[in-house]
Amino acid sequence: MSILDGDGCDQPTKLEEPYLDVHRHLRYWKMCIRAPLPHVYLSNESNRLALAYFIVNSITLLTPPPSERTAETPEPLISREDKTLMRKWVLHHQHPTGGFCGTSSLVFPLNSYDTYNFDTKTSDEPDHAGLANITSTLFALQLLALLADEEDETAAENVFEGVNRTGTLRWLKSLQREDGSFGEALSDLPGHGRFIAGGYDMRYCYIATAIRWILRGDVEEGSPGWVEDFDTEALARYILNSQTYDRGFAGNSQDEAHAGYAYCAIAALTLLDRPLTSTSTPSRSSLLHSSIRDLPGLIHWLASRPFVYLEPPSPPSDSDTYIYQEDDLDDPNFLLPPTPADLLCLLSQTAEQKGHDKIHVAFNGRTNKVADTCYFWWVGGALANLGQLHNDDSDSAAAPLVDREAARRFLLEKMQHRIGGFGKSPGSPPDLYHGFFGLAILGLLDHKGEKGKVRRFDAGLAVPKETVGVIERARRKLVEGESGKVDEKQTGRGKEAVELGLELRGGGERPKWLGTCGY
Repeated sequence: MSILDGDGCDQPTKLEEPYLDVHRHLRYWKMCIRAPLPHVYLSNESNRLALAYFIVNSITLLTPPPSERTAETPEPLISREDKTLMRKWVLHHQHPTGGFCGTSSLVFPLNSYDTYNFDTKTSDEPDHAGLANITSTLFALQLLALLADEEDETAAENVFEGVNRTGTLRWLKSLQREDGSFGEALSDLPGHGRFIAGGYDMRYCYIATAIRWILRGDVEEGSPGWVEDFDTEALARYILNSQTYDRGFAGNSQDEAHAGYAYCAIAALTLLDRPLTSTSTPSRSSLLHSSIRDLPGLIHWLASRPFVYLEPPSPPSDSDTYIYQEDDLDDPNFLLPPTPADLLCLLSQTAEQKGHDKIHVAFNGRTNKVADTCYFWWVGGALANLGQLHNDDSDSAAAPLVDREAARRFLLEKMQHRIGGFGKSPGSPPDLYHGFFGLAILGLLDHKGEKGKVRRFDAGLAVPKETVGVIERARRKLVEGESGKVDEKQTGRGKEAVELGLELRGGGERPKWLGTCGY
């Protein structure tokens, strides 16, 4: 018998399964893409590409691919014509030397670069240099792939047309420090010359590996389209040396471990040796699984992030209109087991006490912190890249590290907002950042309840699986295009040299062997 409910149930009652209200979410994202964003987003003016990434990625996640659409499927929120216009808008953010700026207002007219040295990336007038940054560059590339015309596979191959691949890869290399880490941008300090701006942030390390995977391709040194790579070994050493005493990851080994940094570290190591064609299932990363100092400890730390969510205290009985203060959100709302292995047992005990199985599992990003939607993604994405989120191996007797049903229930019942989108915490209004990550983790879980509602998601590149395929085809076309341009230029010079040689030879018949050279 349930001690708390007294309902006479010997076994927990099975309750109705929560569901994702796709129509409400689409209405929310339609409002975000077609109407001005609320004034609170004004502080993100320099991050417009980031906002566009969250919106377009979310709409793509909720839009079935052409092969799965039916007569009942609503028209896509972003038309083919709008995708073309948005693609042009993204390319307007490209810096002349490579990379992308966060907003087009940071890209000055080309004549402003008359005094700019494109080799040293310095200027006699530093204020006119513009400021491409590593984060916006990744968002731009992801956006171009997300905006592919899925109705036309040939057109999808051209989504990177106009991207300065060579300039961007060279610019990316210039952002790496001697210790292997990456900065955010290049800046000029009067009297001191160029320096790498931005803190020591694990996010930049992950972003560098993602840009490299998207653009670099497999081009041999000396071949057309080859660009010198950054120091991947130094980057790997920097990341591996940032594991903390409690086996998580941070900006360095002395900082507090954080789930976001753990995801970035793990995903970066995965991308460093990820095959260039891995649309379906990325192969196991040898670098990831053989180089981390304490891999079991890292998995243990990640598995300690989920906890049994406790409801906030009831409002005071003498108040009819009690309003929770912001500080109330920091009150403890978790029930942690002694070890991660005891979480399932704790869930079972709690369910038995409540008389039903409606248990909510939330996630935090640091020890003793409260629940947050985005941490479900950072933890879940990290575990997915480690191959630990889904335990579908029938030969394995190990218990899953995450109760996906209870976690999904928390996300849909506590974080899903009535107008659509997801909030940061229970009761919070929806926002672009948490709204996107809520959908991303659902796409990663690939739960039967979301089949046909949310596309499957890639844990390493943070785009739908279909978009990874677009990136692979577009990268190949971009590399081939650059190689073709170089070859055509060289061929033209070769023809000129041949004609000059024949003229000096004094005329006569052309040698027969010359025809085999294409001249």
